[in-house]
Amino acid sequence: MPADVEEALASAREALREVREAVVELAERGHHSTAVELLASAVEKAFAQLGEAIVRSVRERDRQLEELTANVEALREQMEKLAASIDALRGGTEELAKAASELHESVVELRKSLEEERKLRQRLEGRVGRLEDLLVERDVADRLAAWFERRAPEYEVIRWFRTCTGVLIEDRGVFAAVEITVRPSLEDIEQLKVGMGALENAWGRRPNLLVIWSELGLVPEHVIREADRLGVRIARGPGELKALLDEVASGGAGR
Repeated sequence: MPADVEEALASAREALREVREAVVELAERGHHSTAVELLASAVEKAFAQLGEAIVRSVRERDRQLEELTANVEALREQMEKLAASIDALRGGTEELAKAASELHESVVELRKSLEEERKLRQRLEGRVGRLEDLLVERDVADRLAAWFERRAPEYEVIRWFRTCTGVLIEDRGVFAAVEITVRPSLEDIEQLKVGMGALENAWGRRPNLLVIWSELGLVPEHVIREADRLGVRIARGPGELKALLDEVASGGAGR
């Protein structure tokens, strides 16, 4: 029961108790009509107060119910907005996931393209390097041919450019295979040794002098040691090369 109704009911009970004694006294004195009127008036007043309290309580409950209804409606609207936001967020998340997937695919394609570009660049660099080597070989071969023609005509310089050999030099019992390099490496020595079989098949004889030509005149120490171990000589200029040829021609190669 609402507090205001309980308060009105308690007040009515108190008023009736207070009028009771007066009603009893009037009845004992024989004033029954007055007693009845007094009692009726008190009861009417008590019920009127109680009715007003009930009406106020009902109105207050109606007001509270209206506020509650309004709050529920506002809460419903907020829930709808929240649901819409969640849907929008879900849609944004899906778009983000799609964009991330597309980005991943783009990255994969980019990596693939970069790898292909790297391989292509390596092939091009290899071809460019080989072209540079060929140009160096031809230039050195031309210079050697010109030098030997003027200063050591007893030797014939043959431009070969095959089977890992730049030039061949023969006569006076010498058959030399000369690999022309910018700066000798272990690979150059290995290629020169491996190419001797093909050279023997092509010329019907095996070279008795293997030479690595260093165009820059620089030879790493480990290359010198390996060349010495495999019986490959190193020349840094036409004078050194002629000295090697003369050594073999005079029987003093010892290799």
